[in-house]
Amino acid sequence: MEQEIINLVRANVKLIQIISYETLRIHGMLVKTAKELEKDLYIWNRVKGLKRWNSSKSMFEEEQSEMSPEEAMEFFISEENQNLILLLEDFYPDLTEDKPRMIRTFRNIAVQQIKGKSLVMSQPFPQLPRELEKDVHLIELPYPSFEDIKAIYKKVCKEYNIPKADNPDHDLIESALGLTIMEAEKAFALAYIENDSLSSSEIPLVIREKENIIKKSGYLEYYHPKEEIKDVGGLDVLKDWLIKRGRGFDKGAKDFGLNPPRGILLLGIPGTGKSLTSKAIGNLWHFPLLRLDMGKIFGGIVGESEMNIRQALKIAEAIAPSILWIDEIEKGMSGISSSGSTDGGTTARVLGTFLTWMQEKTKPVFVVATANDISQLPPELLRKGRVDEIFFVDLPTQKEREDIIKIHLRKKGRKPDKFNVEEIAKESKGFSGAELEEVIKEALFQAYDKEREVNDEDILEAVKKTFPLSRTMHETIEKMRKWAKSRAVFASSQKPEELNIAESKDIPKLKQESYNNPFI
Repeated sequence: MEQEIINLVRANVKLIQIISYETLRIHGMLVKTAKELEKDLYIWNRVKGLKRWNSSKSMFEEEQSEMSPEEAMEFFISEENQNLILLLEDFYPDLTEDKPRMIRTFRNIAVQQIKGKSLVMSQPFPQLPRELEKDVHLIELPYPSFEDIKAIYKKVCKEYNIPKADNPDHDLIESALGLTIMEAEKAFALAYIENDSLSSSEIPLVIREKENIIKKSGYLEYYHPKEEIKDVGGLDVLKDWLIKRGRGFDKGAKDFGLNPPRGILLLGIPGTGKSLTSKAIGNLWHFPLLRLDMGKIFGGIVGESEMNIRQALKIAEAIAPSILWIDEIEKGMSGISSSGSTDGGTTARVLGTFLTWMQEKTKPVFVVATANDISQLPPELLRKGRVDEIFFVDLPTQKEREDIIKIHLRKKGRKPDKFNVEEIAKESKGFSGAELEEVIKEALFQAYDKEREVNDEDILEAVKKTFPLSRTMHETIEKMRKWAKSRAVFASSQKPEELNIAESKDIPKLKQESYNNPFI
């Protein structure tokens, strides 16, 4: 990135905008640029006025404490001032529609034959008037690399006289990836203050600080999965695929000619274990799991939604290898077909940004997207190449229900061999995994109320009282199965059970339970 800025200045690019929260990092990059190209470096902001970099003292010295935006531009344009770089910090309020004169000044700079001068604007988010979009070169500063974080670690060690600064723990440095320079410095300092040490033992403290920072974004959550792959009942094809593809991240995989897995799309019936599987992948591969809330990506300011999705993807890449989990992705993408007339095309642009990233990403970020309603998904997302595989998660079969019932009994501290699991599974035909979990919970409540241990009768009674979703959604499920036969891979090797339509045909349905899939 430093070399890119040097090349831009050397190529006489007059207007440059750097997008980043990291003020000091931008200062450092421009100091290096000015030194290499033998130029004077000035910084202006509306609080401290104009300052000049003194290379002999390695500091910015005050030139003029009070200087208006107009005066700053006059200083840059003046023929008396040559061979310089001027950084304008947070200048965007002076480039609004009600400041046409200032916008024209910038446009004049872009077309004038001015050599040896570059005007750089820094701000935390992209915002330019439309008149300047073609004249300004935009740079989005990436998150600090491993080496950048390592340098910050050494800086903190020096400040607090911590020994072994030259031999930092690799995992500790890696745990801070995804933070800005200032955030990493604060995380290391807080970890040291709390434990009087800065080694691998402080990783949980750095992660805790990292979680708080990521959570502030509002659309990302650093998720700590407790679920394991053994907690997922059935879905043997999907689990086998995940175990094998996980090896694609091994060091020897690239030498063997393999590319890291890109992601999967889990489609299917609600409550069948899609979200549970997504969480379990984090534990299976031992990767950080980031949950992206697509609904919170969309903001009210023009361009904010596109910036949010880019920022979320940058964080996922910064802490790679990582897993980006998008639960019920269809809810965030609903209305894509009418986006142009309802939201000015925002949803379409967000989807386009996301799909382009999925297609072209080079960092090992594995995307796990789940969806219940196939009809709400844009066709572009279902195309092979965006993800490695599309899996259809169906209702569990008799054998899979037995496995699921055993899992939930063990979770509640009961031994499955004390129950007639086969009979319970037989009576619960058409139940999803989530419904079976609720059956066990209901049976435990009933037994506790009667002040005795839970038994088969309690569970079977709970089964009879439970009305599974499959009875009202049988038509939907059959259409989804038909769609999946030619467009997806079934997550289970077992043949799906036929639904008891005779019991369901007289049951009234809500409007939202009807299913009209445009892809069928």
